[in-house]
Amino acid sequence: MAEAAEHYQTALVGTWTSIPDAPAEQKPDRPSEGLYRLKVNSDGTLAPLDVIKMKSPSWIVKSRDGRFAYTTNEENNGTVTALSIDKSGQVRVLNVVDSHGQQPTHATISPDGKFLFVANYSVAKGGAGVSVFPIHSDGKLGEQVQHFPYENGSGGIKGRQDGGHAHATTFTPDGKYLYANDFGGDKLHAYRYHADKAQPLEADSARDVNFTPGSGPRHMVFAPDGKHAWVITELTSEIAVFRVNQDRLEPVAHVRLNTENSSAEYRSGGGIILSPDGKYVIASNRGSDNKLLVLKIGADGMPGKPASYRANGVEPRAFTFDGSGKYLYVTNVFSNNISLFHFNADTGELKAAGDAAKIPTPTDIKFFN
Repeated sequence: MAEAAEHYQTALVGTWTSIPDAPAEQKPDRPSEGLYRLKVNSDGTLAPLDVIKMKSPSWIVKSRDGRFAYTTNEENNGTVTALSIDKSGQVRVLNVVDSHGQQPTHATISPDGKFLFVANYSVAKGGAGVSVFPIHSDGKLGEQVQHFPYENGSGGIKGRQDGGHAHATTFTPDGKYLYANDFGGDKLHAYRYHADKAQPLEADSARDVNFTPGSGPRHMVFAPDGKHAWVITELTSEIAVFRVNQDRLEPVAHVRLNTENSSAEYRSGGGIILSPDGKYVIASNRGSDNKLLVLKIGADGMPGKPASYRANGVEPRAFTFDGSGKYLYVTNVFSNNISLFHFNADTGELKAAGDAAKIPTPTDIKFFN
């Protein structure tokens, strides 16, 4: 009788394929070639398998059943790539569509799996906004069905907020609303989601949330029960805390991520996620800080005092738990490494375990199987 095939998790790592011009960067041996596929070893380290060649697949979003994935290709002429993932973890490109904007940085799938929502950041003024694509039953993306341009910036930080910059799209847990972080406009744009319509988003400006100019709302997470939400601001490096009341976000408080140094180079909020059990908020600060912050969530939704850990790399842009929830992986873009941490779900403590892998300019990581 033949032995059963070995089962293991695979990881997909997104990258920037052009070497960025950043003061803190450490030049990789050679530029990235695209989307890297790796095997997860029993100790949490990652072993390279192969690479799917494409331009700057900077963000990865997976379907709920893990059969499909979508990458935002963060180039001047932005695109989105649809992928199929088979049971063995093999990856195949299904199709590529125009993102209808520049530098798409983030995407999310509607809870019903019908649509993909893409945030076009656009460094230059005029290419920013949210684009909506139908997802076909075979995983392929259809042509764009809706587009919301973000033209106006708050002007809070000259050169960074002269125009709008869509940075992320996030659904409420009940699937009724989509929020889009407008980094340039210092705003969360609210949209009512209509699953049965060909154009599913309806702008609901009465539920928009305005931030103080110069904040730069970047990413967002909701509590699993939908009662609270947390937004990380890049330019002030804070977590804005919201209570959800009758489908509206009510501001509660702000939590600073760096309390030791208030200078601008130490303020650069990055990613924000929840621990697998939803009891902790985990965020990153970058710039001259390069830290991970773990905050226990109280019953009132307020994060406690941040526990601070070195990210063990430069520019911790994104981080994700593997399927077991025991390991946290951090993509450090400018030091070309993915750092590994053991996570204690009881205490929220992170224990550094060195590098999981060396990858040129890694920007995101997601796990399959």
